[in-house]
Amino acid sequence: MDEYSVDVLPGEVLAWVRADAARKSPRLWVRAAKSYWIDEVSPGESARPAEGDDVSPVMARGVMEISPQRGRGGWTLQLVAQDSVGLREDGEDAGYENDDNMTVKAFEDDFLFPEHGEVEVVVLAEDAAAWRRFGRWLARRRAHR
Repeated sequence: MDEYSVDVLPGEVLAWVRADAARKSPRLWVRAAKSYWIDEVSPGESARPAEGDDVSPVMARGVMEISPQRGRGGWTLQLVAQDSVGLREDGEDAGYENDDNMTVKAFEDDFLFPEHGEVEVVVLAEDAAAWRRFGRWLARRRAHR
């Protein structure tokens, strides 16, 4: 699969997802997930919150995947978000649980509404033909603004 950056705002993607979900027969498959990790920083690195602190940032990563139902098209549109959600003392359990089945609303609340962190919009395409199919799909979405 090839990955392409797409000049689309996350809010546009959410509007398309909501409009599709309101249809009698949705045409899009949507999945969202969240995972956490401890951003292990070597002692002395500037990413530490303060000199001498024995804490590490806890990071969250959210991924929303949107693709045509039944695998048609050969492409997947992804919103990939990353944010720092807190600190953890070294050796302490972070206390965060991954969520492999987030709702669209939960994804929006956690990663888009607070406008923290970074959100990247990319398309994964099986081949050049799938990339062109995505381009046509995107043009139709934008024509209906």
